[in-house]
Amino acid sequence: MASLNKQQKRAKRAKIKAKQINIHGRKPATLDDDLGDIGEPIPEYTLAMFSKMRDAEAISRNDMLLTLLSNLAGIISDHPELLDMENADNEAMAATHLAADMLIDYRMWADGMDRDAAQAWLTDPQFITDFGDALDSYRQSLDAPEEKAE
Repeated sequence: MASLNKQQKRAKRAKIKAKQINIHGRKPATLDDDLGDIGEPIPEYTLAMFSKMRDAEAISRNDMLLTLLSNLAGIISDHPELLDMENADNEAMAATHLAADMLIDYRMWADGMDRDAAQAWLTDPQFITDFGDALDSYRQSLDAPEEKAE
């Protein structure tokens, strides 16, 4: 388990990020939702990814998770500042933290859940197993082109 200091930093980062994309406690947003006077608009890349995730989730949880992982790779490439390297041992851990944050934000956006309910969904043992399976599949898909090239 992470130290109390790391947990506090993560909680603070998550709270700041939620304010930044301003979805904390909101009803599901539409793709053109700009939140008007409430605050900053949800970044277009986040809305686009959430929309793709929702469409994929209609097929299966695995498809939704694979959509998250593939889109998140592009987002990190375009916005490396999203990785919180201060609270991670390496880039892979920072990416995992970002994926967890995005999954919580997605569930809040898609279903209007509060943060606690979204975090409970994320820590469900079956979800953790499904995420691990999706991560393995995603990694294999990245390795496959390299194996063909050899």
